[in-house]
Amino acid sequence: MATRTTKAERRWRRIVEKWRCSGLSARAFAKRHRISPVTMYWWSSRLGRQEAAQDSEFAAEAPMLLPVEIIDDAPPAAPGSTALEVVLPRGEVIRVPPGADLSQLCCVVAALRGALE
Repeated sequence: MATRTTKAERRWRRIVEKWRCSGLSARAFAKRHRISPVTMYWWSSRLGRQEAAQDSEFAAEAPMLLPVEIIDDAPPAAPGSTALEVVLPRGEVIRVPPGADLSQLCCVVAALRGALE
């Protein structure tokens, strides 16, 4: 289902994604960026409901759980190898090298989600 995205929605999606990646409380983030915490909460809630609706559309097509094998005694990863592969609901693939900063990965995923709208 296609939805119309407004400029305000795109702006607030970026703000909410920055907040989620910042590690700050909503109140601290809003104060730092001189925005209303109430408005930020409202947009966060609205965008979260939209994401949940989109995820449920894609969930019907994708399996909910996939088998995972954990190997404790795996040899050290070779340079340039991939430790983790993230496949987003729309098919985008992010390959994460060993030792990657997971907070940075969170920001990359959030940015990709915003860019795909």
